[in-house]
Amino acid sequence: LGGWSFGTQKFKDMSATRYARQTFIYSAIPFLRARSFDGLDLDWEYPKGQDDKKNFVHLLKELREAFEAEAQEVKKPRLLLTAAVPVGPDNIKGGYDVPAVSSYLDFINVMAYDFHGKWERETGHNAPLYSPSSDSEWRKQLSVDNAASIWTKMGAPKDKLIIGMPTYGRTFTLSNTANYKVNSPASGGGKAGEYTKEAGFLAYYEICEILKNGATYIWDEEMKVPYAISGDQWIGFDDERSIRNKMKWIKDNGYGGAMVWTVDMDDFTGTFCGGDVKYPLIGAMREELRGIKRGKEDIDWSKVANTIIAETITKPTPIKISVSEVLSKVKPSKIQASTAIQTDVVDMNVRAPQVICYMTSWSIKRPGAGKFTPDNIDSSLCTHVIYAFGSLKDFKLTYVDEKDTDQYKEMMALRDKNANLKVLLAIGGWAFGSTPFKELTGNVFRMNQFVYEAIEFLREHKFNGLDVDWEYPRGLDDKAAYVNLLKELRLAFEGESKSSGLPRLLLTAAVPASFEAIAAGYDVVEISKYLDFINVMTYDFHGQWERQVGHNSPLYPLESATSYQKKLTVDYSAREWVKQGAPKEKLMIGMPTYGRSFTLVDPAKFDIGAPASGGGTAGKYTSEAGFMAYYEVCDFLHVENTTLVWDNEQQVPFAYRKDQWIGFDDERSLKTKMNWLKEEGFGGVMIWSVDMDDYRGVCGTGKYPLINAMKQELAGYTVKLEYDGPYEATGRNAVYTTKDRNYISKHNKYIITFVKLLLLFNYIIIIMNNKLITIKNIFSSQYKSNFCYTILLIILITKNLNIITITYKYIIYHTI
Repeated sequence: LGGWSFGTQKFKDMSATRYARQTFIYSAIPFLRARSFDGLDLDWEYPKGQDDKKNFVHLLKELREAFEAEAQEVKKPRLLLTAAVPVGPDNIKGGYDVPAVSSYLDFINVMAYDFHGKWERETGHNAPLYSPSSDSEWRKQLSVDNAASIWTKMGAPKDKLIIGMPTYGRTFTLSNTANYKVNSPASGGGKAGEYTKEAGFLAYYEICEILKNGATYIWDEEMKVPYAISGDQWIGFDDERSIRNKMKWIKDNGYGGAMVWTVDMDDFTGTFCGGDVKYPLIGAMREELRGIKRGKEDIDWSKVANTIIAETITKPTPIKISVSEVLSKVKPSKIQASTAIQTDVVDMNVRAPQVICYMTSWSIKRPGAGKFTPDNIDSSLCTHVIYAFGSLKDFKLTYVDEKDTDQYKEMMALRDKNANLKVLLAIGGWAFGSTPFKELTGNVFRMNQFVYEAIEFLREHKFNGLDVDWEYPRGLDDKAAYVNLLKELRLAFEGESKSSGLPRLLLTAAVPASFEAIAAGYDVVEISKYLDFINVMTYDFHGQWERQVGHNSPLYPLESATSYQKKLTVDYSAREWVKQGAPKEKLMIGMPTYGRSFTLVDPAKFDIGAPASGGGTAGKYTSEAGFMAYYEVCDFLHVENTTLVWDNEQQVPFAYRKDQWIGFDDERSLKTKMNWLKEEGFGGVMIWSVDMDDYRGVCGTGKYPLINAMKQELAGYTVKLEYDGPYEATGRNAVYTTKDRNYISKHNKYIITFVKLLLLFNYIIIIMNNKLITIKNIFSSQYKSNFCYTILLIILITKNLNIITITYKYIIYHTI
């Protein structure tokens, strides 16, 4: 992929971001496999500068990793990865981290040709093994031997270096036919060949015809290559003799082999050059390197050509060219940075709390009045709605049921009423289990394929992001795999946004409340870097799996609880996440709109901890033992002889009737939890789930009483944004153009303080010089910067950032 005419810009764009690279990689692999290719050769001509150098390494690294993972996944031989690379020392040093490049490539195809050509005004050989003594100091480094030596000295293993061999020649038109040796004046390229039709260029089979038709053949003993002249035409090329010399040189130096440019320019028919030899040049290489005899003699052009000029060469004293010295003389590129004039800067260190509501895909299947569709959602109720769940098929994101796509469309229609609403898709869940995630992340190719297919799926169905609900990673391998998955997703989401110009897809995750699960599977500091929100499932602390009653989601523990049981609360879980490194602003505290129920062993024993024989009776609509939606709890409460109890220690209610017991949240407990949340400074609430609140208003306090109670209590609350993660900096000090605000953020205050210190230092220098600055000389070069600093100090007092920036740029311009 690439080449000279392909240019460099497409490679620059493709390699500039991980998203762009991965998009290319995960389209390249299926393309190569579908067409039965064995690998990919990259011919970027040429990376230049530190960014290109770094990005080329990233590209090769990611390609190699993907090729290895894909081979493991599909049980096929790994795709090969090679690259065509230049011979010029400027190009090598300017664009290639040779040791790093070498570590990822199978072969490094050194383009050891095109050393000279029609772009020059003096003759020179296309691919001299050694440089001639008549060359200038600069031209002396332009040889096959020197180019290979540069690659070796810069860190390339010899066994990976595949030395380029041309099956074509470069031609010139001589300025004076009497002056035909190497480095003679030329007026331009030679005549185009009959078949290749390019001035200054001839395929070997075209050169053969010229030699047979009376051209003069000359062997250059210094360069170890031939050239030919025919009238004013000068041709530098390789023949079987020079090729065999180069093969011997390859073997003597221990290089990895020969790369041929190209098979189609050798005498592939065996009719042009004579001797009935097909591929005479490549055949000579194969014979020398692989020992495969071709059974026919080489063509000796010294006998075939009509005229032979035998040059007597006096071999000069060898000149040693120091590669390090040559490379040290390569001029570094100058990097110019410009500072744009900023408008007023607004401190973005606070935001409103988030209200993140899950909607379950199976709620549409509930019977009768329990059936819930996206149309039932009040579009202003939540800041985010997460559709639970999507699924995996062949490790690609997809729907659980094809009919889900109809619900997707209904979900997106909510944004027609509220443009600020974000709709995400969740993947995972308790029923989904951990195994699919383990398998997905167990292979890099598989995982990255999922990432990039997921972006397409999310965009196709117009989702605003993805929620990862792996229940649960466990052990060191899972912990690392989970971080890698989130990292790859975030990097891809960032890159895709820059590439498409669309708002970035959000990345959230549902995580456990259990301190044991946190310790077993979560590198909290790392995952916090990549997630926009961390949805803590602070519910299901107790349920039908136990043999004593316990509340679904207690805010605090009972005083009488064991040390272990005291850790099974909303408060403890949230604090544990913070303790392990999660930013409070990213923590969304889970609030259930359902209760967990039990069947009491003895109806007379109904307090927390009372014996239970199992889960309570299933609800009419949710149809699950030990579980009731809030609207089913309301029905339970409305039945005569039901007792409602407020637990003042746990700050939650429970109710019982006969042998049925249920622990749940109501408006009172949720308001209490909201006050706690505000005091602690958490980022908002996550609700499981919108379809289990009283969306019909049958409980008597309006529709969605629980969610509305939370929203009312959170009104006016602002979340402090203090986390300084890798993705937060870009959005924290946002730039706004306003007429009435002139606020300087903390970051910019540091800059201004630094400038003030510079000013103070400047004035000390003035005082030490003890010179009087007059109006006459104030604009002289000696005092111009001091005058500007004076103006800047005055402006700083007013804190007018627009003028500060202009003046500061003026100072920089005149002082640098």
